[in-house]
Amino acid sequence: MPQIIFIHCQSFARKPNRAGQCVVQVISEGLRKGGYHPHVENPKPPVPVYGDPARFQKIHDDHVAQRRTLVMRNGQIGGRAIRADRHTLFTIVASYPTPTSSVAALPEELARFEKWKARTVAWVQDKYGDQLKAALAHFDESYPHLHFWLLPDDPSADAGLLHPGKVAKRQTETRLKSGGTPPREVVKAGNRALKDAMRAWVDDYHRQVGAPLGMSRDGPKRRRLSRSQYQAERAMLDHHRKLEEERSRLEAQVAAMEAAVATMTAQQDELETKAADFVERAKRHHNRMRAEAAQVAALGPMLDALVTEIENRTIAFDPEAGWRVRDPSPFRAAGRIWIKLEPAVRRLVGLVQAAEDGRWTAGSGKPENRPLPSRSPAPL
Repeated sequence: MPQIIFIHCQSFARKPNRAGQCVVQVISEGLRKGGYHPHVENPKPPVPVYGDPARFQKIHDDHVAQRRTLVMRNGQIGGRAIRADRHTLFTIVASYPTPTSSVAALPEELARFEKWKARTVAWVQDKYGDQLKAALAHFDESYPHLHFWLLPDDPSADAGLLHPGKVAKRQTETRLKSGGTPPREVVKAGNRALKDAMRAWVDDYHRQVGAPLGMSRDGPKRRRLSRSQYQAERAMLDHHRKLEEERSRLEAQVAAMEAAVATMTAQQDELETKAADFVERAKRHHNRMRAEAAQVAALGPMLDALVTEIENRTIAFDPEAGWRVRDPSPFRAAGRIWIKLEPAVRRLVGLVQAAEDGRWTAGSGKPENRPLPSRSPAPL
């Protein structure tokens, strides 16, 4: 069975038309509010696709309230509230050409539906930008379909400016009227322009959305195609569909590869960070080991200097000023080793002083006034 695209657009006013259609009716029917969907046997809540359909009525009303129609009063241009019969809502309905039951039952058809939905939303966004305010999907009718609700950027809230057929008709009629064309010819030309614009609008949708998914623009009878012509077209559309599926598959593979590369890059960055941290810690450890080695190497000279200072009675400890020696450099070179040995040295000097039997007491020698801090937090 051929799969034929269906897409339709229409604008509405707040005031009901002859068929009873208006903004409130369209929104309520889309949201499946009570009493507005008699054609649906078993209504189900719509599925939001874009924006917030549940708040769209207020969004529309606020949008219209903030706009004005420009009018001339007493030679001055002023603003007037938008009339209730002004078309302020532009809608698009796109139907998926596979029954809802098949979409629900077949995973591959559901996946294809999701592709169609994504491409259709992208097509509407590309054409209308941020004038698209909300979109929803219905799955409670024979065929699943999408509703798009749009509000014009026009200062006078004219939704007709979003309708490609109406715009073409207006422009054509305005141009012909200004040139003096008879009214009947103006109307005919305007209607032709409307049909041509709508045909181009649907052609673009088919080219961007339908053809890549293997869907036909029209049925064979409508265009009076022979069986061979229709079969050739179906073969071409099937080829387009396969190309699209292959493109999607390749895009998925590329995305997976990019994700893997990103993961590897993140891992590499983490390893490089850890390596840099390890090198920095290794440098600090190496410098600390060098300093400690230098202090160990200075231990011998420090002990020799200590013996010399004791023998010469040139070392003394003042509780307030600390150590005083003739040459503090060997003690400073020993750094932390001296700090650790300092209490023992103090006791040793005390023992030596006691052994001297009073002949030399702490401070009785005459060392040079060169202090040696006993507990400096910094290395000596």
